[in-house]
Amino acid sequence: AEYVASSERALAVVLDAKAEEPKKTKSNDKLERMLKEMKFIFYGDGDKPVDTNKVTKLIRELRTTQLTANLVMNIEKLGFEIPKSVAKILTYWLHDKGSYNDAITYFERHRQLIPHLVNNFEKEEIALPCSEIVKEALVHPRLLKIAFDTNDGEVVYKILAYLKNKDVAFASEAYTMLDSIINCRQKDPNISSDMQKEHQKLVAKWLDANYEKFWKRIHAFLDPKGSHLIMEQMLKLVYQVLKTHRNYNIMMKYINEPENLKIVMKLLRVQNKKIQVMAFNVFKIFFANPEKNEKIVDILLPNLERIHKFLKLLGEDDDLEGKFEDDLQVLQEQLDELKKLKKTRQKEEPISKSLTVPSYLGEEGKQPARNPVDQITEEVKGATLEEAPKT
Repeated sequence: AEYVASSERALAVVLDAKAEEPKKTKSNDKLERMLKEMKFIFYGDGDKPVDTNKVTKLIRELRTTQLTANLVMNIEKLGFEIPKSVAKILTYWLHDKGSYNDAITYFERHRQLIPHLVNNFEKEEIALPCSEIVKEALVHPRLLKIAFDTNDGEVVYKILAYLKNKDVAFASEAYTMLDSIINCRQKDPNISSDMQKEHQKLVAKWLDANYEKFWKRIHAFLDPKGSHLIMEQMLKLVYQVLKTHRNYNIMMKYINEPENLKIVMKLLRVQNKKIQVMAFNVFKIFFANPEKNEKIVDILLPNLERIHKFLKLLGEDDDLEGKFEDDLQVLQEQLDELKKLKKTRQKEEPISKSLTVPSYLGEEGKQPARNPVDQITEEVKGATLEEAPKT
């Protein structure tokens, strides 16, 4: 109790615009000490076991006072060290199985906390503490639902905007927040399967309601001329969204839209193996779909030979160590089916040399033909897939 009460008094002085600087400095130092003591109660020092009675008492104090809310809502005014301690305290509270329900209830009563943290992520000195709290909070379905219900999930789009930052470390940390929201840290053993299922259910519902807006923002990062690191991360996100079972309806809608296939096929041509591999992960979902619609088939048919050569390259790439062996077998079966379909179409109506459907993978020395139906304004030019580098 003394730590919380002392912290409240010290914080009040630190935030008092009328307080003299020496007094504010002294209170700031005291607040920093008190928070470190709280952190020690939660985590210990490695030599002594954590005193569970002290933990219980401290959580009770945090739950029944305004200290936590006041710290978070003023996190941008507390320098460098204090926000780090605040993050450690809150992530413990949100993560601990014996107390996280209290933390969730607290955040539900103070709905402004998450938006405030997301908004202040842009401040470099406190970006990491803000991110740590947001990631730990939004794996909890009850808090994720609040985030999604507030202004149609504005926090998601705010985080997406941060990915445009040219600072690689900053943009990558923003991605970890986004990934935590959309994929709920699927490999984290501390997150129960029930929590995962409920989280995925909420995400699927939100993605369905915000389908056009969400994918438009995601596709903005899949420009072949953009940052390769962010492109790789976004392709990974797309793949994880599409392969999640609860997103089945979203996946089927996505892989039956020709524009989405064009975006992915263009990325297979990027001169970067990691991008090519991640793009292939997404492409194979389109290609392996046994219920392709006519527009998807019309894009794939003129590119069958290039796709075949690209699959062969993946199979022969020593660096990939047979990673796609099972996938390639399935895709080869689909390729054979498409080749049969192509022969059938040729018998019915010969395909002209100029091709009425564009080759989105490009062909050296030729301007790809235009498809007036799809109203293509720009096609891929340059080397064919088989000429993509192996390194």
